[in-house]
Amino acid sequence: MKSFLATAFVLLSGFTLLADAHISFRYPCPRRAAYSECPQPGPGQWEMVDYDIRSPIGTHGNIVSPMCKHSSSFAGTRPVFSAGQTYQATMDIGAYHKGGSCQWTLSYDNGATWVVIQDNLKTCMADASNGVQYKMPFKIPAGAPSGKAILNLIWNNNEGNRELYSSCADVVISGTNGGSLSGVAPLIANYGPNSPFIQEQALANGNYGQAYFAARKPITVTVPATAAKRSLFGRRHN
Repeated sequence: MKSFLATAFVLLSGFTLLADAHISFRYPCPRRAAYSECPQPGPGQWEMVDYDIRSPIGTHGNIVSPMCKHSSSFAGTRPVFSAGQTYQATMDIGAYHKGGSCQWTLSYDNGATWVVIQDNLKTCMADASNGVQYKMPFKIPAGAPSGKAILNLIWNNNEGNRELYSSCADVVISGTNGGSLSGVAPLIANYGPNSPFIQEQALANGNYGQAYFAARKPITVTVPATAAKRSLFGRRHN
């Protein structure tokens, strides 16, 4: 059984995952994704591989998964992103839904608290197409503290079912040794019946939920200084 699952992982990891899936990070690697370049499952972990990594985490009527679908990644080296630098993410797109609104967020406490570091509202991935890998730039704030973190792309789609997508990647931030990062907490819309509702763009007369985005609450996350800063680092990316 293990041999069969391992073979299936290798065969599927280089291809599009599921036809009815939508979007996910491909780089940086999302947690437990079936991509050959990402951390591989260890002994007894083959059934934990997420072959539906591009599916939404919820709709306005239903919460399907937690904000990060999985509580951890498979063992591997985290990419290192330097404060103040811009990087290119690669998105694996099954259906681009005529774009939507993206919030790039960081968490230093394994997803308990999020702070938005970049917005791409209304037109995020609007120039993409279905079945492609799509590049998007993101910038780590100049004052970001060093530490292990989760980079999360939160996306509300413009067209189709009222869904919420979240793509979580375990990373290391190389910045100041201790400090704080201020911004706003992300808008979590179309994620269960008690969440804010963003209407499909074709019916909304250009309203992409801008009043909800404008009302996001300020937040500051604080990361303590550490004498063992070097032990946090993984593989640096330029």
